[in-house]
Amino acid sequence: MRLTRQSSYAIRTLIYCAVNAPALSRIGDIAKAHGISELFLFKVIKPLVDGGLLETVRGRKGGIRLGRPAAEITLLDTVR
Repeated sequence: MRLTRQSSYAIRTLIYCAVNAPALSRIGDIAKAHGISELFLFKVIKPLVDGGLLETVRGRKGGIRLGRPAAEITLLDTVR
């Protein structure tokens, strides 16, 4: 099975957030770590937030974090 580029980046983003939990992850750091454009990463993150897999924290020290425990997130949830 081949994953789309967007699905691949979504999985990488979730793994990055899981490794850095409970701290917030910044979009720029994730983009730099995986060589992804920040604008494209925003497009990837939006459906993950809408699906409850990620939460955003606004403000100067904001970022993203997992919306639920990593053990409860499946690959199927991510690809959907």
